[in-house]
Amino acid sequence: MKKLLYCLIFLTLYCRCGIGNVQAVEIEKEDVVILFDNDVHGYMVGYPKIAALKKEMLRKTPYVNVLSLGDFSQGSALVAVSHGMYAVDVMNKIGYDYITLGNHEFDYGLEQLDHMVEALHAKTLLCNFTDLRTNRRVFPAYSIRELGNLTIGYIGITTPVTKTSDSPEIYVDSLGNDIYTFHRENLYELVQSYVDTVRSMGANFVVLVSHLGDNIVVTQTSEEVIRRTRGINVVVDGHAHHVIPSRILQNIDNQPVLLTSSGAHFQNIGRVIIKPDGQCSSDLIAVSQYPYEEKSVNRLINTFEEAFDHLPTVATSKFDLAGFDKIHDTYYRNCQTNLGTLCCDAFRFTTRADIGWLNAGGIRNSIPAGNITFKQLLGAFPFGNHICVAEFTGQRIIDALEFGVRRAPDDSGNYPQVSGIRFDLDTTVTANIVIKEDHFVKVDEGPRRVSNVQVWSKTNNRWEAIDPQKIYSVASIDFILSKRGCNSILSDGKMIKDDQMVDTQLMEYYLTRVLNGSIPESYSVFKPKL
Repeated sequence: MKKLLYCLIFLTLYCRCGIGNVQAVEIEKEDVVILFDNDVHGYMVGYPKIAALKKEMLRKTPYVNVLSLGDFSQGSALVAVSHGMYAVDVMNKIGYDYITLGNHEFDYGLEQLDHMVEALHAKTLLCNFTDLRTNRRVFPAYSIRELGNLTIGYIGITTPVTKTSDSPEIYVDSLGNDIYTFHRENLYELVQSYVDTVRSMGANFVVLVSHLGDNIVVTQTSEEVIRRTRGINVVVDGHAHHVIPSRILQNIDNQPVLLTSSGAHFQNIGRVIIKPDGQCSSDLIAVSQYPYEEKSVNRLINTFEEAFDHLPTVATSKFDLAGFDKIHDTYYRNCQTNLGTLCCDAFRFTTRADIGWLNAGGIRNSIPAGNITFKQLLGAFPFGNHICVAEFTGQRIIDALEFGVRRAPDDSGNYPQVSGIRFDLDTTVTANIVIKEDHFVKVDEGPRRVSNVQVWSKTNNRWEAIDPQKIYSVASIDFILSKRGCNSILSDGKMIKDDQMVDTQLMEYYLTRVLNGSIPESYSVFKPKL
């Protein structure tokens, strides 16, 4: 009977496309409804609405599950200051059933991750995170749930890129040996083994709760999992921030599998509807168009926002950290500032890149001497940029420097704040820059403003002349490295680390864990720190 139902599910699978009106889809009392979010990144606006939508669906069918596909605990000021716990509190209020972990749930370290998971009422599913010391999964891989006529096997999975993002040192011991794995090498075989397991335990419908996506630096994607496995009916997916109302892909046996994803930042609420005979469809409900909210969830969020003015101290400084604004009647977007150095040191140190880089316009305030609060970090870095790492030739970096300083000593938001690299600047030379359609193209022949460019060698522990042919890694914000910001000054590199911590979160990590909450005297002058 179960085999027959499984065949019917595949034979009758269909999709309803589009970002829909919630009233346009008829729900019957025996239907199973799965509501999900992915890549919320701390944007609380959708939680009161998904709570209201859950209640609306429950009035039509008792079989409603709510899922989170990860990256819920990081991204906004509220969740960052609480290290994800405010998001946990809201999800508990709503009554989520299952979550999987995104790469950003690991940002705060494994100890804090354990606190979040322990506090969550929802069950955490993650099949591909294993402690190599015990060869055991850290979290349950799957859960089986009977919902009406269906027995659904939920399997959780996250991107293997998690191991090389944000804080990779948490996955190795003091000698650098791996103590955790995300199963990059055998991911498809691992997923298949758990699909077979839940099928053997009675599941006649399988949902992959996925944070894989289809990202430019990721080879193990949700689409590849579908193509290389059998027995999965639906993949609800996150990580790539794609808006996918409904897409049908073929599995290894050329059977259809439904893939859906809701975007990011609560653009939409995802919904999968499964009929008792196994037919399934998916749609997205635009949060901005859904008119109902759960008032009790709104009240809880308001209490968090009221506490925002009492954010904690993360460090202290005996001197001003100058941004771009006026301090002592001087404009600081035409030279290296100590706040720029501090920020770029944090980028470089945390990602282990050769060079840290930020445009001066990315710093929007200064921080006066005294206690430094998280709110002050948000004032200096308000954009919520994510840190990335890309590779460039030495020549490409030299050209980018020339472009960045082209207007000095006049004020310019493109002026490069850097770490791990230094140079001489002659402002009497006119920069010969070619710009097309507002994007940097090249530096023309002729005299240059920038000379004597040197990069700090971690191997030899000294400054060395930059090699134009050598490849260097640059840690910067996604605005510069992947979103063509600053006139595409550094948008053509090979991305090797994408979607890392938010800049303020990374700064907090550097100030508290690396500098132990005290800004060293070396940052009191406007010189790059080694």
